[in-house]
Amino acid sequence: MKEDKNHHSYKYSHSKKNHIKYRIKHLWHKIENSFVFMALASFFWLVYKSGTKPSRIVYPCQQAAAASLSTFLILAIVSSPLFIYLKKIQTFFTHDFKLSRLFLFISIIAAIFGVFLTIDYYNKMPMNSPVEFGVNGKVLSTSEQVNLGIQCEYATIPAAYDLPSPHRVVTVHDSNSSTWEGKGNPNNYMNQTEIDKMVDVGIMELTGTTSPQDGWRKIIPYVNGQSVAIKVNFNNNWYFSSSGFYYDDDSNTNMLNYAAVVNSVIRGLKSIGVPSDKIWITDPSRPVHDQFRERIDDKGVQYYINQNCEAYIEGRPNVFVTGYVPDNSVYASTSTAYDEKIRPAQVFADATYIINMPQLKGHGFTSVGRVTLSLKNNFGSVFYTADALGDDPAHDADPFAKLLADINNNPVFRDKTRLVVGDGIMGNPNINYGSPTLWSSFGNKPPKTLFFGVDPVATDSVMVNYIRREVGPQATGIVQFYAADLGLGVSESWDDNENYTCIDYHPIDLDYQM
Repeated sequence: MKEDKNHHSYKYSHSKKNHIKYRIKHLWHKIENSFVFMALASFFWLVYKSGTKPSRIVYPCQQAAAASLSTFLILAIVSSPLFIYLKKIQTFFTHDFKLSRLFLFISIIAAIFGVFLTIDYYNKMPMNSPVEFGVNGKVLSTSEQVNLGIQCEYATIPAAYDLPSPHRVVTVHDSNSSTWEGKGNPNNYMNQTEIDKMVDVGIMELTGTTSPQDGWRKIIPYVNGQSVAIKVNFNNNWYFSSSGFYYDDDSNTNMLNYAAVVNSVIRGLKSIGVPSDKIWITDPSRPVHDQFRERIDDKGVQYYINQNCEAYIEGRPNVFVTGYVPDNSVYASTSTAYDEKIRPAQVFADATYIINMPQLKGHGFTSVGRVTLSLKNNFGSVFYTADALGDDPAHDADPFAKLLADINNNPVFRDKTRLVVGDGIMGNPNINYGSPTLWSSFGNKPPKTLFFGVDPVATDSVMVNYIRREVGPQATGIVQFYAADLGLGVSESWDDNENYTCIDYHPIDLDYQM
């Protein structure tokens, strides 16, 4: 035993190489687990990434670094008196062991609670947008206006110039459109007749026509053989097995596009001669659940869904999967915010026209301005979401909002989008993955509002203002600023009287019309 003991003692005490290696490893372990080191790393990261360009503070990595640094500073400030009076405190608690244990427990709970409060504070605080508030957009030169045959100061997507006013946005409110009061499946409380009326009124007001059919013809100049893709948002259906088709929206009421509003759009398209098999409902990043298809009145329309769902479409009529255009396609484009090419789903490349149907929803990501509207809706239209697992590396694009703007500037979406119909019959102003809520700005009722526009930036601007009116400045809609810089439309916040300078805002309330 003595020999063994001496042998091991020699091995650890006299091996200088192992001793140094152990010390280095031990020191690095302490550094890795040091909160001070993390705070210093966060500080240098913020200086390095945001020092020359403060607007980058809105990016996810910088937000995380700021939260870590602020948490350290708060804890340092709170704990400073404890270190100053440590000897007195130690003497006090030495006399009462139970009291010291209780104090330790309360301190730990308070620290944890403080960290969560800090994180919540940073999530809710308004972000500094990369473009100042006011009117933002790409200014058209006089010659550009002449070439377009219009008198319009700011650029937008081509289809908007067919309207009486390119930046016109119409909202239609109808308190009879739904009887939902906060419980149950909203689909079961929709009034299809009233929603049809809302769409008719919105289309006529948007186009300056006197009949819904004339309005639809102005928006969709349909000729035989053409097709219309309707981009819906099924983001909350995460199931890519048979469960995605058997998704039960009676028990899981997280917001998905409501069939009643889609029915009204299909009705409008059918009124100008678009055949059922040329109307394509799609969210290429998700499946389509059977309950949604059952609620669609026209059984001849077609559905194009996530390519991973191919094994489950047999026996489901008119359901197809869609792939994506290749890198060398004329429809592929690039982004300065992300290395991989923007590759639209094939269904959009094949379609003649696109109708974008976002929902009135907030979002958990500050990198998208805490909202998910028409511009964000197209993230589900490209190859980045092909795997549809929600953890795509494209979320880390620098900045993500710029990538979203570049997606909407892809020729497929810029040149083929003819209409945005924002579904605000229901809404959730805070998050994208939850159930609808009752809104205090609508008398503790659902919004029961539809949004109509062609300029996607202007339409999103109005929808952002509705969300901001409900929850405050945490909703910034940062994506619309980048999109405006690309000439996709006008970004503007309304004034204190809910009026705009450049957006041609037409609010209509059917409650006050005969």
